[in-house]
Amino acid sequence: MQTPNLKFIAQFMKNYIFPLLIIGVLFGVFGFAAWLNSILVPFFQITLQLSTVQTTLVTFAFFIAYVVMALPSAWLLKKVGFKSGLVMGLVVLALGSLLFIPAAYSRTYGVFLAALFVMGSGQALLQTAANPYVTLLGPMESAGQRNSFMGLCNKLAGIVSQRFVGPILLLNADVLLLRLKKVTGAEKETILTEMSLRVISPYWIITIFLILLAIVIYFIKLPPVADDDSEEIQQGKKSSIWLYPNLVLGVLALFCAEGIESITSYYIIPYGQSMGFSTASSQVFVDYIIYIMLAGYFCGMVLIPKYFLQRTALALSSILGICFAIGAITTSGIFSVSCVMGMGFCNAFNWPCIWPLAIDGLSGYIKTASAMLIMAIAGDAVLPILYAQLNDWGGVKTGLYLIFILYVVILYYAVYGHKIKAWKFLRPQKAIGNY
Repeated sequence: MQTPNLKFIAQFMKNYIFPLLIIGVLFGVFGFAAWLNSILVPFFQITLQLSTVQTTLVTFAFFIAYVVMALPSAWLLKKVGFKSGLVMGLVVLALGSLLFIPAAYSRTYGVFLAALFVMGSGQALLQTAANPYVTLLGPMESAGQRNSFMGLCNKLAGIVSQRFVGPILLLNADVLLLRLKKVTGAEKETILTEMSLRVISPYWIITIFLILLAIVIYFIKLPPVADDDSEEIQQGKKSSIWLYPNLVLGVLALFCAEGIESITSYYIIPYGQSMGFSTASSQVFVDYIIYIMLAGYFCGMVLIPKYFLQRTALALSSILGICFAIGAITTSGIFSVSCVMGMGFCNAFNWPCIWPLAIDGLSGYIKTASAMLIMAIAGDAVLPILYAQLNDWGGVKTGLYLIFILYVVILYYAVYGHKIKAWKFLRPQKAIGNY
């Protein structure tokens, strides 16, 4: 005889497997576009002759768009609806991808950064729509499970980006670095221009795929989820979104989580190089950290909520992350690199678990709350710059202390922060609700 849980799973799979697969493809798009940054960082460092700190603008330009465009995206979704928002987001993402073509011919860093900002804007619109949709498409207690599935799609697409785009952009990178040290003038410029043009074919393919996906989504039907504008929801909500501490602290926790993932994932190649590994060897570390994150997402799908509550999984992963940070700081070579890669397992629990904890009880503010959480992706833009600057000031291990602190913040949220339902500094009459 089926248990109630198995009955629900069977019904859920029957009614929602297709929309989940479609949204899974979108999360694959997110992952493919974002993980390209780990390749673009060393690629731009070579072709545009940039310093390590200068290359942080790659992730900054891409992820700062989430801050700028998240709230406008929430407003746009209210006007045009969920599905139209997805189509528009894919079109904007395709335009940003297309902008890489003239950027490659001109070999102009500013144009590349503009292209990354446009792509980030498209992703902001897509994620503002897709993340709450997945979270609300079923019981809140199993949202971490669904989000973990989306994480699998995200990271599998990341592997595709590393396997197919990485070898094209970074082909013979170490040989070229040695050659560039021996040449000057026109010969050097020719080598750099030829390498810059490597982005053209991959980004043409990416652009075409995004347009085709936008057309597919335009013609399919997706089931609705809870609407912020329903009369019942409007009557039950608080007077301001800022009266939900679990959301505000959740935004902070997600900001920290995104910063950790960006630092450990997109800057594992420079860290590997600092530990004595070649560019080619360090590039493999990107694959490893994705595999480790996949293992984390798979565990999330299996363990949440049957064996661990979302808050418990988040707390345990944060503690493990703190241990890995200490290990990376106190060791060197392959062991230190392995500790940084091991953080990928911990990072896999952050996004799936923080989202449902942050929007729990936010009926009436779901779209705006989702926009605020998307804005927390600014951690990908800001914290890597701080990490790189700390390393410039104090050496290659200094930035690891920042990661340690960020994990502590996430642990606080998992253990205590998500439980806070009213601000203590407010007078009782201002804390509206039954808490």
